[in-house]
Amino acid sequence: MGIMSDRRKQIIEAATVLVGRQGYQNTSIDEVIREAKLCGKGHFYHYFKSKEELGFAVLARQFERFTERGLAILSDPMVEPLERLTHFIDAVVKSHAERGCAEGCPFGNLAAEMADEHEGFRKRIEAVFERWSAQIQALLREARPQLEDGVDVARLARFIIATLEGALMMSRVTREISVMEGIAEDLKRFVATHMRDRALVSRSS
Repeated sequence: MGIMSDRRKQIIEAATVLVGRQGYQNTSIDEVIREAKLCGKGHFYHYFKSKEELGFAVLARQFERFTERGLAILSDPMVEPLERLTHFIDAVVKSHAERGCAEGCPFGNLAAEMADEHEGFRKRIEAVFERWSAQIQALLREARPQLEDGVDVARLARFIIATLEGALMMSRVTREISVMEGIAEDLKRFVATHMRDRALVSRSS
């Protein structure tokens, strides 16, 4: 059972690399087999019924990583809520810089590629964004005493996500991390306009 689990993870990791580099539709099962160093298609189909099933597993793995590295920052009880938001924004910028601005957001990439092509992917990607939004909304509700009256936390959370997604796309196109850094600083200042004392998050780590 352990060997099967390890081999399945190996296939998912190989597919994650390929999909991140060239997209889902441009990734073939044969390429995954070579990347994962499998013996052949029979070996692949022992673990996955189809490329679609593998694609769903890749999406789940990408969100798992995002939760481990990114969303955990938003729920750290040892850090003040709005400081967590600053750390999260900075972490997204840092991660993108470390990848050379080459990949963008895996969820945004799949949404652009597959949302109109495949309902199963669209629904799963929608669920990912909803969970991301729920995390940010929870943080903003926790920070409610610091926010001005009447702030729509759901709307603000969606704006934060949309801004980060757009920044990832623009810096991927330009291959300039400075583009994303500038947008990130503007986003922090925008969030600060919703605070009672306007003293937010404009501090970068």
